[in-house]
Amino acid sequence: MTQLAKISDNSLMSESPASKIVAVTVTYNIDHSFEASLQSYLPQVALVVIVDNSTETDAQSRVSTIAQAHPERIVLIQNGDNLGLAKAQNLGIRTALGEDADWVLLMDDDSSADQHMVERLVQANQARQTDPGTAILVPRYLEQSVNREAKFVTAPDGKYHWPRFAVEGFTGQPVLQNLFIAISSGSLIKAELFGEIGMIRESFDIDYLDVDFCLRAIKAGSRIVAVRDAELRHNLGEQTKHRFLGYQFFAWNHSAKRRFTIYRNRTRIWRENLFRFPGFVFFDFEAALMDLFRIVMFEQQKSAKLRSVLKGVWLGLFGTGLRKSGIDSSANSVSG
Repeated sequence: MTQLAKISDNSLMSESPASKIVAVTVTYNIDHSFEASLQSYLPQVALVVIVDNSTETDAQSRVSTIAQAHPERIVLIQNGDNLGLAKAQNLGIRTALGEDADWVLLMDDDSSADQHMVERLVQANQARQTDPGTAILVPRYLEQSVNREAKFVTAPDGKYHWPRFAVEGFTGQPVLQNLFIAISSGSLIKAELFGEIGMIRESFDIDYLDVDFCLRAIKAGSRIVAVRDAELRHNLGEQTKHRFLGYQFFAWNHSAKRRFTIYRNRTRIWRENLFRFPGFVFFDFEAALMDLFRIVMFEQQKSAKLRSVLKGVWLGLFGTGLRKSGIDSSANSVSG
């Protein structure tokens, strides 16, 4: 019997819209703040699958203690090493699919959900029942480190194949449609989508996993919708604020090693999607130019980071590898 079946038998959440939602969270050397993040969404879903990539003994023990305190609500997979985000997410997703989940909620270990986030995502989906193409629902993102609300990249009029894009906030609208991409944390994904387009792209390891998955979903005919009244508090890197010529800029401050992965993966996305999604590629090219400006103007270790960028661009545009096969692993390979 699956954990979801046990929960149903115990009449826990059996009538709730969350009764078939399983959250998947990948942890890595977490501190004490993780428990508060977890508690923000644990009551909102039927089950949480924690896949622990921690390499530090204290962090591994901390995750284990948290999981043992909720034996009916948490499934813990401890890898004993850092397998990378993509492989860990796929382990958790396969476990969720094996629990017969209808929806999978992806959460980062440093993200916190508003107390009604999942409910409002579900309500938004129910209100859009006439649009069966909606397969990913995402909340409004509040970037905590710089205290700002993130905006979304959209295809004007839903014309994904046109060489145009828009960057939008909600501006009074309850939902935003025609999204190109959304970050993985807070994404409520229809379980059947994994069977249709495959799993998370493991060859990318960490960066642009969500971009690749979203574009594959759109390519398959699915749609992504952002919901204003669902809120996620999230940290995107160690951002810092800067002012130059009267304008405000946000520097990411990623390491040189991380910059290599970002530019390798983003330029591979350009290579694979330029003719299918030119609007998104044009947006991301502009974002890359702005990122290079911020490295030069505001960040430390400029030379090392720029060298890493060049290596990543070369491999992404002209190199081999980064396979896509299916993508990397089948959604149907669930051990029960």
